Amino acid sequence: MPDWVFYRDDKLTEAEVMPRLVADFPRFRPRWEKHLELWKGKPAGSYNDIAEFAHFVVKDLYPNGNSADLQRAFDLMEHWLVNGNQNLRELIAIGFLEDVQNVASWQAFGKEAFIPFLGPQSRQAWNEIERIWADKTSLMEVVRDELKKRK
Repeated sequence: MPDWVFYRDDKLTEAEVMPRLVADFPRFRPRWEKHLELWKGKPAGSYNDIAEFAHFVVKDLYPNGNSADLQRAFDLMEHWLVNGNQNLRELIAIGFLEDVQNVASWQAFGKEAFIPFLGPQSRQAWNEIERIWADKTSLMEVVRDELKKRK
C-alpha cells in the first residue's frame, strides 16, 4: 500500500447547479434558453448562469406569489451552502444571494421580502453581504474596502 493518498473532496460542486435548477423549475427554462442563445453556445460562466436564476426568482417567482417554488429554490441554495465545496458555497452566496439582494432592491417589494425563505446558512451569508455593502454605493467601493482589510 502506498504511503500517499489522493485527496478526494466528496462535497457537491457547481457543475450540478444549472442542470438541477433547469430540471427542478420548468418555468425557468424559457429564460434559461434565451440566456444560452445570447451566449451563442459559449460558456457564460457559472456566475452569469446563476444570475439568470436569481432574476427568475425575483422577477418571476416572487411577483407571481409562488411561495412553494420560492421556498424550494431557497432550500436548494441552503443545501448547497451546507454541503457544497468552497467554490459552490461562494457561487451560492455571491452569485445567487447577492444577486437576489441587488435585483430585489430595485423592486417595489425590496430585498427584505426574501428573508423569510432563508435557511440558517443562507441567512448568515445574506447578513454578511449586507454588512459588506453597508454605506457603499458601488461595487468599486466594496472592492476597495475589502482590499484595505487585507493589508
